Amino acid sequence: MKQSQNTLTPLTEELSYRSLPGVREYVVHSNERIWTVTTIAIVSALGILSYTTKSIPWAKWVIGSIFVLLTWIKLNTVKEERILAIRNVGVQVKTIYLSGRSISHFVERSRICDIIIHEAITIWQVKFYMAIIVVKQDRMKVVFEHLLPPLNPTLITAYRGVRSMMFSDSDPESD
Repeated sequence: MKQSQNTLTPLTEELSYRSLPGVREYVVHSNERIWTVTTIAIVSALGILSYTTKSIPWAKWVIGSIFVLLTWIKLNTVKEERILAIRNVGVQVKTIYLSGRSISHFVERSRICDIIIHEAITIWQVKFYMAIIVVKQDRMKVVFEHLLPPLNPTLITAYRGVRSMMFSDSDPESD
């Protein structure tokens, strides 16, 4: 049974891809959900606390503020990040949040110097990331910057596929 070209093909638990002639898209998924057991417990506790502190006037403001803050944090959590590479056209990087809001950034092929995998070193860990080096810009465009997937196999797979689309005349399926 042949899979439709519009569906994503899972490669790993967190990485899926879609491939069409001259186009390759990689999607990194987050396991984060809006309603988790912890979120439901916190909302329930806030509801009970609100009910039991009716006589304290400022308590409802504090509880309401905590609820609004919790909702805002949840809705601004990243659900998935995508990179869409179109041969001879460019690359689109897209971030989608749990609220459904999305932010896209497009880089034309003529402005792409290179696509790299680099590492960021902190006191506690080393994180690998994929980035696009853009002509005449001080900053690189980091791909999957919120979810920071593991180097192997996620970043390496996406890196090879996107590079083959941007810098190679060969068929990326053969890489």
